Amino acid sequence: MSSRNYKITIAGQTYNVEVGDVSSSPVEVVVDGVSYTVELPESESPRVQASTIPAAPRPSNLTPQPVARPAVPTTGGDGVVRAPMPGRIIRLNVSVGDSVTPGQPLFVLESMKMENTITAPVGGTVSTVLVSAGDSVQHGQSLAEIARA
Repeated sequence: MSSRNYKITIAGQTYNVEVGDVSSSPVEVVVDGVSYTVELPESESPRVQASTIPAAPRPSNLTPQPVARPAVPTTGGDGVVRAPMPGRIIRLNVSVGDSVTPGQPLFVLESMKMENTITAPVGGTVSTVLVSAGDSVQHGQSLAEIARA
């Protein structure tokens, strides 16, 4: 069996990966020009298929790199209220048509077992509420829109 080349994207970063012959262990894996020797579990080695290569153990000389969050503004002068982190909406304090002031609590977001209050970035009237209690949200997701007074 010959080596196979892949382009793998992890957390937005693309890597060129060459995987050597997987019919026996150890296997040579080259990631962006850096060569690693990895062991495949014995139960996997004889029956590995090229399209389902098992996750190789992490070489001990690699240090995990922090993953940067996308640069999505969570508040701003545009009146759009966005989630500052992923989580679940557990309480809504406003409805469409409500008048709000800057800093007024709008939502409570549960993330990592902590409650976070999301406040109004500007004063005005709530024109749209895009979530309900119990909804899961992602970082930067729009939650509501406020029309400036």
